[in-house]
Amino acid sequence: MDLFEYVWLTSLQITKKNHDEIKILLRDDVTFPTLGKEKRGYIICLAKPKRRENGLVNYLGLLFDLNNEMHKRILWQTFKASVFHLSMHVAASNFEAYSEWSRDKNIDLATYVASMIEDASVRACLKTLWTPFINDIALANTISYIKMKPVHIISNPALRLMASVISNFSMGTIKGRASDKLRNDADDLVSALNNIDGIMQKELQKMAKLEQGQQLSQSICDLALKEKIALADLMYQKLQGYGQTSEVPSLFYAENHGGNSIFHGNDVVPLENEVNKNVENALNVLKTAINEDEASNGLMEKSIDTEISQVFSAWEAKEAAQRKILETYRLLGSNLRFKSFEFPNDDFSEYMHAKTLLSSPIRRVLERLRLYKNQTGEDYRHEVGLLDMQEAIQVIASRSRRTDVFVRDELQTREDAWAILIDASHSLRFFTGEIRGIALCLSEVARELFTNQNAWGEFAFNDKFFILKDFSETYTNRVRARIGGLEHGGMTYIPDALLLAAEALKRRTEELKLLVIVSDFFPSGYLDAEDALTKCVKKIEKSGMGVIGIGVKSRAVKNYFQIGCVVDNPYELMKKFVQAFYEFSSTA
Repeated sequence: MDLFEYVWLTSLQITKKNHDEIKILLRDDVTFPTLGKEKRGYIICLAKPKRRENGLVNYLGLLFDLNNEMHKRILWQTFKASVFHLSMHVAASNFEAYSEWSRDKNIDLATYVASMIEDASVRACLKTLWTPFINDIALANTISYIKMKPVHIISNPALRLMASVISNFSMGTIKGRASDKLRNDADDLVSALNNIDGIMQKELQKMAKLEQGQQLSQSICDLALKEKIALADLMYQKLQGYGQTSEVPSLFYAENHGGNSIFHGNDVVPLENEVNKNVENALNVLKTAINEDEASNGLMEKSIDTEISQVFSAWEAKEAAQRKILETYRLLGSNLRFKSFEFPNDDFSEYMHAKTLLSSPIRRVLERLRLYKNQTGEDYRHEVGLLDMQEAIQVIASRSRRTDVFVRDELQTREDAWAILIDASHSLRFFTGEIRGIALCLSEVARELFTNQNAWGEFAFNDKFFILKDFSETYTNRVRARIGGLEHGGMTYIPDALLLAAEALKRRTEELKLLVIVSDFFPSGYLDAEDALTKCVKKIEKSGMGVIGIGVKSRAVKNYFQIGCVVDNPYELMKKFVQAFYEFSSTA
């Protein structure tokens, strides 16, 4: 299981949400995780560990050496803590309950107050429902504490109190020298937060005994609302007495609200002796949920060694495979104008949402292609598949040695290979949904069409070249997530994209090769792009490859391609693409 699969499986298990209710993103360009909300539901955006050229891995602003077992352990358990913390907020927190209370209040102070109170809810759930994550949370809290500045060097008074509360609540102690007033105020607030934690635990234990199952998560959000709002008033009044601040601090691995200057800015991973010296405090804060046998094993129990080894082995293998794919296209496109060769960001939720809406046109395209199969009269007999009783009886009666007495439900054609090319340039930014839908439809059709999943690939382009599915890859959820994450921007390097996709397709050994391109067919980014496109299409057609152009709300496709169609949306793809495919097949 790699990081992508772990995040999805764990988060969906905790939140009890479906793909339409939560969006889970894993991003290279994000330093700290965030939690947001859109019309369809919550958005969990997690920082993705990213390998640098020197071999070190950057995560949460720290540089980890994967040859160091302690570094691997810290990285993995902190990553797990981040997944759990944000997922549990989705399952157990009700931030909207503070909307009326926060009206006319300082937005930063109010956000901090709501965040800390809901962190108490998350901790109650951790102690009651999700105890296997306790060691991960304890380690992440320890790393946060070590990286935190001592409160006496934090200049802003309100920020100093905020940091004191975070430190005390997560570790049971304030880091640095604190005045008596600061310590007393922090103790009062943490005591109130612990009270919310206790109330929540009791209610959760009652609910768990009732075995309410999937209704449990929805009910959690409504627990102790009266007590929470009363605590919000208390916390806000205390903070107001310390002035204002322009940031909302949070734990190192938790949801980030912008600035977080309470932490040191260096990228050094804490030493093992530092972690061991402080981890007991983190465990003691959570001790109500740990029995003596579990506590005696400590944070660094050996049982996760195998888990760590498997996860990083899978992650490194996946990274190596992706680097190899990217390097292949860099070499193939070395004489082209593309700025870079990349994989798009993942967004599996968008893919699933679009597929739900487009299941009907996908099915219709397949039905019409299967009908075409029957009309062409190609040999329908095969040596594997569903037994054709009439053929079998004839073979037995004639004592023939034939074994081709099976038929297959799926479409069988001659040995074909497809390359699907999607325009992701700025000129089509207003049709992102339509483009993604068309890409998804073509992908699902190809998946059903080809028994050999290596016989088709899918790519996108603007002034960069994106690999949605390389020929060497199977159609996994990771590939589907790339389609869902397709975004638009940049110039339209259509000629370069066609040449590169054709070059990749040329390497396939199948009898017939087809390149399908989806665009508005208005190339841009350099002089004479239109002439270059005309020459490029002719060159590809002369090489023996088939080319079908699909114009998105644009008839310009007719200027360049002998076989093409114009579609306004994915629903039109069914009829018009199949007609274009018929035309192509009749001349192939």
